[in-house]
Amino acid sequence: MEKNYLPIAIDISNSKILIIGGGQSALKKIRILQRSGANIEVVAGNIVDEVYASGVICHLKKYEKSDLNGYLMLYSCTNNETLDKQIAEDGKEAGVLVNVHDNPTLCQFVSPAIYRDGNLSVAVNSNAENVYEAIRVRNLIQEYLENLKNTQI
Repeated sequence: MEKNYLPIAIDISNSKILIIGGGQSALKKIRILQRSGANIEVVAGNIVDEVYASGVICHLKKYEKSDLNGYLMLYSCTNNETLDKQIAEDGKEAGVLVNVHDNPTLCQFVSPAIYRDGNLSVAVNSNAENVYEAIRVRNLIQEYLENLKNTQI
């Protein structure tokens, strides 16, 4: 089934967000989510030191379906396709929005390339088809807006 994502902006400040997996992919998501004031928790059987050092709540354990209770959304960063599929199914069943790192076919939402300056946000979404092109276009927009701001001073 072809995916067609609706670009939206959602307030996740103080929302509970779960990341399943404790490696570098999880760390990247944590750093992005921390900018939005979310309450982030990690569940993983193995957690790298940088994730612990990020200040999020960490649960060193294997994933269980009951781990999903009470979360707005989840990011599966397990790098295990079988487990990712199970997490995606469980998340949808539990009413939790699902993102599976590097597997848009299992995602209910994808994160766009974002440029933020104060209250202005610009998000570029490629419908999960070409992440690097979305980043390139975001960077062009960022450069344009920063040049525009600098010339108005």
